[in-house]
Amino acid sequence: MKTFEDLQNIWDQQTASDIKPAATDVIEKAEAHTKKIKRNHLWTRMILSLTAILLIAYYIWVGAYKQTVFSFGLGIMITMLAVRIALEWMSARKFENLKTDVPLIEYSRQAQQFYQWRKKIHYIFTPIIYMTYVAGFTLLLPIFKENFSKGFYLYILISGFGFLLFFGLLLVRIIKKEVKLLDFLKNIS
Repeated sequence: MKTFEDLQNIWDQQTASDIKPAATDVIEKAEAHTKKIKRNHLWTRMILSLTAILLIAYYIWVGAYKQTVFSFGLGIMITMLAVRIALEWMSARKFENLKTDVPLIEYSRQAQQFYQWRKKIHYIFTPIIYMTYVAGFTLLLPIFKENFSKGFYLYILISGFGFLLFFGLLLVRIIKKEVKLLDFLKNIS
């Protein structure tokens, strides 16, 4: 059994634990986060573009332009995807324009601006776009009900809203992850 003096000696031999991470560690971590953000922007644009292309192809294939309500609903969905794709392109450009070869204070200022831009997209534009997209889908339902069997209509109804719910939850998760990454970049200074 150790005496109090032994424990005190061990305690006194400890070094302060306020070791700050090396600059290279911070830079490596920032670069890894930067790559992840770029990759996320790319995947988002690709998925949204593919979805928009499929909807446009469907629009042409079914001749949606012949029915006003159907055309309007599908047009809303395609337009919302196009707006979101445009916002992602603008974001990617803004992120590419962040200069890493400037003093840390300047980089921090640029990162703050980018962070504010992304917050606007996530907390203002995305909910509006998502809800408008859902409204567009909802406009299609009476046409589906009229033209498809009851079973298939039910399938479209359940799978459509199920997918939209799943996608909405996934979107929230992705946004939280990105905000966490952006917080890291913002707090580098």
